[in-house]
Amino acid sequence: MKHLFWGLCAGVALCGAADAKSLVAYYSRSGNTATVAELIKSATDADIFEITTADANHYPAEYRSATVVAKSEIENGTFPAINAIPDLTQYDTVFVGTPCWWGTMAGPVHTFLTTADLSGKTVIPFNTHEGSGTGTIAADVEKLTPNSMHGRAIAIRGGDAANAGPVIQEWLVEIGK
Repeated sequence: MKHLFWGLCAGVALCGAADAKSLVAYYSRSGNTATVAELIKSATDADIFEITTADANHYPAEYRSATVVAKSEIENGTFPAINAIPDLTQYDTVFVGTPCWWGTMAGPVHTFLTTADLSGKTVIPFNTHEGSGTGTIAADVEKLTPNSMHGRAIAIRGGDAANAGPVIQEWLVEIGK
């Protein structure tokens, strides 16, 4: 009977691992983070979800004007509303992608992390940047998802996003994904 019990436990564990699903959720303004998200999706066979603002014109098209809005959001702790998020109950791992704005995540990603129930899931941040690296993104993600497990973040220079496949593959192997 004891062997049957452990055999059933092992079978359930294996079935659970086989059913484990990942999601790549990301916000991208310029397309660089979207490129990295697609590379992660392809390498992991994950589903993908683009985080979008409820107001499609929330950030001005002109770059400098958009940075003014982003900086104000970060300084004031007011972040944009986003469109509906998918049912996350089927996912064990959620990769969360963002550009690095003023040293942290973009406002729509902040809204996603405070709106979505990621309890018990593994949350793995990734970001694009043009010189700031990860900034405080990994620490900020952990603060906003205290009931989640967290994987090691990766930062990809935006200008290198299209050719980041090998770096992303190496990172995924290192984090066991």
